[in-house]
Amino acid sequence: MPLKGGQKKTMANYNVLITNGVGSESMEPGTYTVTATYAPGYDLTTLAPTSYTVTSDSQTGAFTLSANGTLTITFNETGATGGTPITAGTVVMTDATGETQYGPVVNIDANGVAIFDNVPYGSTQSAYTLYFKQLTSDASHNVYPNVFAVGMGGQTQSEYILNTPKMVEQNFTLTDANYTGMPIENANLNFTANA
Repeated sequence: MPLKGGQKKTMANYNVLITNGVGSESMEPGTYTVTATYAPGYDLTTLAPTSYTVTSDSQTGAFTLSANGTLTITFNETGATGGTPITAGTVVMTDATGETQYGPVVNIDANGVAIFDNVPYGSTQSAYTLYFKQLTSDASHNVYPNVFAVGMGGQTQSEYILNTPKMVEQNFTLTDANYTGMPIENANLNFTANA
């Protein structure tokens, strides 16, 4: 709107600090072009939307950014390379407590692998920490019992998570070979795994 003397009113620019996903600022009504200038682990050019209109009423603007990191998590019996993988299961990204889930549940394939695309990442000096919770495993393995953290220190990263084999309760009897039904009172049986 023109001011006296033919001058156009200039709106102020604002730099809004976002902490843990939220921020606030008292702004003058009008339409603004929005750009992301700092968000470690994210592609700043993916900000959406890029325009925002402030009216006379208090309101909330919702924006999104995308990342382009890839995290591959392998679930196996050693929690390291070379272990026997689980053959199915599910895992999800969460907060540090495991109570809040972020995004969809990801399936673990027949090779024990779950892939999370478009995750944020940092550098080897300043990794971006993500949290995950395994929800299910195959019938032969136990689910990893805790929320686990992954420090994404580069655009692509691989991690290994231990899934121990399930133990199946076995009951045994030991009786005298010559006197049917007579239990052996004190004995010890040693079972050695065959390779």
